[in-house]
Amino acid sequence: MCSSVSSPAPPTVDLGHFRAPSPSRPQKQTGLSKWERWGRLLFIGLLAAAAPLVWLRSVTDGGSDFFEYYAAGRYVLEHGARQPDTILAYYWPSLDVAWAALAWMPLGMAAAVWCAVGCWCWIGLLGAVGRYLLADVEDGARRQSLLAAGLLVMPIVILHLCLGAFHVLMLWWMVAGLGRVSQGRDRSGAVLLGLAVWVKLLPLLGAGYLLWKRKWRPALLSILVALAIDAALSLAALGPQAAWQWHERWWRQQASDTTRRVLTSPTPLPEHRFKNQSPAAVLRRLLTPLLADPWKKPDRVTLANLSTSQVVVLYYTLVALLGLGIVAVARRPAGQTSAGQWGTEIALVALSTLWFSPVVWSYHNTAVLPAMAAVMGRERRHPRLVWAIVVLWLIGMSLFASSLARGLGTMLWMSLGLGAALVWMGQTRTADTRAPEA
Repeated sequence: MCSSVSSPAPPTVDLGHFRAPSPSRPQKQTGLSKWERWGRLLFIGLLAAAAPLVWLRSVTDGGSDFFEYYAAGRYVLEHGARQPDTILAYYWPSLDVAWAALAWMPLGMAAAVWCAVGCWCWIGLLGAVGRYLLADVEDGARRQSLLAAGLLVMPIVILHLCLGAFHVLMLWWMVAGLGRVSQGRDRSGAVLLGLAVWVKLLPLLGAGYLLWKRKWRPALLSILVALAIDAALSLAALGPQAAWQWHERWWRQQASDTTRRVLTSPTPLPEHRFKNQSPAAVLRRLLTPLLADPWKKPDRVTLANLSTSQVVVLYYTLVALLGLGIVAVARRPAGQTSAGQWGTEIALVALSTLWFSPVVWSYHNTAVLPAMAAVMGRERRHPRLVWAIVVLWLIGMSLFASSLARGLGTMLWMSLGLGAALVWMGQTRTADTRAPEA
């Protein structure tokens, strides 16, 4: 059994418990139930069974993005320049340079290392959720909720590993960074959040959240860390002129223009495919007669015949309402936010990465893990709602095998339902804990 501690500890991952003790109070130690033991064996077995397939897809270019990431890193090593027209064009040019750290290895060895990194990031994300988002939850409930949530999301994680993606790495650093700040460890938290921002821009939502919580220094420091990493890597490898040109191209074609293209392009784009579950893509497919997925059947799921300008208004109205909802939930200053409230809010911010991005591929739904674990671990008084969330998630994943269901945006609606349950449970719990004081 793990012993309790009274002060924050470095972010270690405990595969046996998926948890770290709360820094604020002792934990009640409980034995493992039979289903927990079997659940952990299943968890480890699924990762072990998936590893050969992940490795094979990577080394044979069998649909894994890793192969293209590896090629981009090799290009940097061999030419001192960024390889044009790769999927890394969606990200800061410095990520090509970072991939050179793996590309010096033979392909097979690099693929094995990346598979191990992906598994470690998944376990690390579970550990961060337990340590920071469920810090006020009793030991047994924390263990069980993390295990249950981890197994429920495992199919998406295995898909993530097979695609060679790094979205879970971003989520791990984002949750751990925000969690550390919530426990007063502002500098290390800002560094982790900055790393997440550097990997993808979505964690800027976390920096904005910290600004709203009046945590100015870690919010600004995280942005500075991301900019410093990007500048150091791109300038060193590409040179000042090429680095500027690639950044200008990235900003113009990807960072600032993807949402507009998804909402207004008169011709089908790769981002219009049914697998994209972002609000922008779903609204465009449902509300305009766009031939959204000409590569598959059915190729359109039109429910209305609105103009693109009307869809733009509806999209930004929806985004504004979602943003205002998050702002309302996180209205308390950091000094007046309890550990449980921090957990609810950080889980909601992580979940919102599915709502404010113009591109949400299937593996991006790993972002539901913090919210699902928070709902399961903290709200034993609402078992029916917890089971409803579990059933909703299972239905969403099952329907994702249907092209028509993907086109209708089933995973988007599932995430919105999960977000509503998380907020309602968090608000109910806050009201209940205040009731005795009244």
